[in-house]
Amino acid sequence: MDAVDWSVGEILWVSSWLAACFTVPSVLFHRAGRPIAALSWLLALFALPFLSTLVWWCFGRTHLQRRSKRKREAGQLTSKGLRETRNRLDQLSGESFLASMSALPVSQLPLALQEGVFPPTTGNNVVLLEGAKNAHQAWYELVEQANYHLHLLFYIWCDDKVGRTLRDQLIVKAQQGVSVRVLYDAVGSFDLPNDFFEALIHAGGKVAKFLPVTLLRAPLLNFRNHRKLLIADGHAAYTGGINVGDEYLAWQDIGITLSGAGVNQLQEVFVEDWFYCTGEELTDADYFCRYDLHHTVSDTATCSVIASGPDQHFNATREMVFLTITQARSRLWIATPYFIPDEALLLALRTAVYRGVDVRILVPRDSDSRLCQRASRAYYTELLEAGVLINEYRGMLHAKATLIDNQGVLIGSANLDSRSFKLNFELSAVLSSESLCRQLQAWYEGLLASSDRVFRSDLDRVGYGDRMVISLAHLLSPLL
Repeated sequence: MDAVDWSVGEILWVSSWLAACFTVPSVLFHRAGRPIAALSWLLALFALPFLSTLVWWCFGRTHLQRRSKRKREAGQLTSKGLRETRNRLDQLSGESFLASMSALPVSQLPLALQEGVFPPTTGNNVVLLEGAKNAHQAWYELVEQANYHLHLLFYIWCDDKVGRTLRDQLIVKAQQGVSVRVLYDAVGSFDLPNDFFEALIHAGGKVAKFLPVTLLRAPLLNFRNHRKLLIADGHAAYTGGINVGDEYLAWQDIGITLSGAGVNQLQEVFVEDWFYCTGEELTDADYFCRYDLHHTVSDTATCSVIASGPDQHFNATREMVFLTITQARSRLWIATPYFIPDEALLLALRTAVYRGVDVRILVPRDSDSRLCQRASRAYYTELLEAGVLINEYRGMLHAKATLIDNQGVLIGSANLDSRSFKLNFELSAVLSSESLCRQLQAWYEGLLASSDRVFRSDLDRVGYGDRMVISLAHLLSPLL
C-alpha cells in the first residue's frame, strides 16, 4: 500500500478538526444550562476549527472553578471581621446603618444572593455627575480632601493626561502620610506601563493588579474586575461607569458621588477585592464611617449596593436588574452602551410594556464595539413590536443607568449583556431619591434630543447585506 503523502496544510487542517472534536466535551461541560451559548461555540468550532479551538482554550473556557473558590474564600475570611466592625459601628451610632427603607426584599433573597445585595441604607447624600469632566473633578476633590486613606479600584487606567494627573495627585497624598491603595484590572489596563505606579509605591502607596497576566497563564477575559470605585476616608465615594482615561471625555457617561452609610458597603466591596489580590485584611473600624441617622441632610437617598461576579451561584446584578424591571409600575428608562439581552430579560421588558410601563432603551449609534452594536439590533424587531421605544444616541454612549418609576435609579458599571451578567465582577447602586430621579430624567431627555428614534419601518429598509451581518452578530451574541 502506498504511503499517504500529506502536505503541511492538510496536516494542520485535520489536526484542527480533531482538536475541535476533542474540545466539544469541554464546551458542553462549561456551558451546561446555557444551550444557546453552547450551540454558538459548537458552530464556531466547526466553522473555524483552528481559530475557535484556540480562542476557547485561551479565553472561552471559564477557568473559574479554582479562582471562584479563592474569591469566595476571600469573602469568607473577611466577613467575620466585617461583621464585628458592623456591630461596633451600630452600637456607636445607636441605630443600625443597615436599616431597610426601600422596596428591595433583601431578607427574602436566598443566602447565596444576599452576599452580593447589601441591605438598603438611609441618610445618603448623592450627587449625579454628568460627563467624564465632572467625574474627574469629583475624583480630584475626593483625593484632595482625604486625610487618612484613599482606596481606588478601576477596570481601565490609561497612561494619558487624566491617568497621570490622578496618579500624581495620589503621590502627593501618599507623601503627606495618607494611606493610598490602588487596584486595577490587568486586562482592562493591559497597556499600562509596568513602571507607571513606581513613584506612588516609592512614596508609600500600595498598588495591585487584579489577576495579572503571566507567561504561564493566558489572559482571562471571563474573570475581570469591571468595577469603578474611589473611596476617601470611608466618608465619601465615587462609583459609576467612568474609567480613568482621556477617551471618556468624548463620550456620554455618568457617575455619582455618595456620602452616608452606603459608603460603608462600597468599602466592604473594596476590602474583599483587595484581600483577594494582596492578602491584606482591612476590616478594622477605622476604614469605615460611623453615621448617626438621626442627623442627616434634608435631601437624602436610600441606597443599596449590588456587587456581583462569576463566583456567585446567583449573579446579583442579573437578578436585581430582572427584579427592578418586574417591579416597575409606570416608567423604565434604560441607557446602556452594550445591549445583548437573554430571553428572560427580553420577556421581562416585553411584559413590562403589557403592564402599561413606559419602557425606553437608549443605546449608542456610534459604538466603540461594532460587533456588539450589530448584535443589539437583532433584538430590535421583537421589542418594537411589543411597544418598547428604542433610540440611538448620535455618538458614543457609555453610561449604564436605569430610571424606575418616579424615584428609583440604578447606576453602576454593569452593561445589559452576558459578560456583565455572568463573567465580570460588577458594582452598582440602587438608589431611591425623587431629586436624583428628576436629574437623571433631565439628563436622559437631553440625550434623546440628540438621538434618532428607531421605528419598525426602519428595519424593513435594512439591506440584505446588513441583515446578514446583524444575523451573524446575533449568532455570536452568547459569546460576547
